[in-house]
Amino acid sequence: MSTENTPAAHDGQDPAQAPHAIIETPMDQHRAKPKTHFEMMLQAGLNKPELSGSVIAAFMRAEVYFLSREEVTEENKNAQPMLLTNPTGEAVVALFTSLERIPSTYIDQAPFGVKVQGATVVRALDNTGFVVNPGDELSFEVPADGVAILQQQMLNQKSEDQA
Repeated sequence: MSTENTPAAHDGQDPAQAPHAIIETPMDQHRAKPKTHFEMMLQAGLNKPELSGSVIAAFMRAEVYFLSREEVTEENKNAQPMLLTNPTGEAVVALFTSLERIPSTYIDQAPFGVKVQGATVVRALDNTGFVVNPGDELSFEVPADGVAILQQQMLNQKSEDQA
């Protein structure tokens, strides 16, 4: 994790001369690098908003993880994804591009990771949005009304494919 230099970390130095920099450990630098195609698309989309359609398309094809309080097995297929509250107070499902992007505090609350395709998540949601990699630099959110639009686009595509 990144840590900010504090005066206490510089014993014997004048605090006014202490650097005001954030130090990254090698693990942080490694973790921040995109490792999957979807993460590469997400990073590109963060730098170029005109790629947002490509990011959503990559998400729909990508395998992502959600956290559940109960283990999902052949006998117990009823998963209850962990919900977070976004800044506007709406509930969103927390999704992650890889297991290493899941903060340990979330694992404490919901210890079971379930791998699923992005399109499957969109199909399953009802009046709920989602956030990918909450709290991470490689993050984005789709609110409930955005999910409804994606669901409608999926229905339209299915109708076109059947015609």
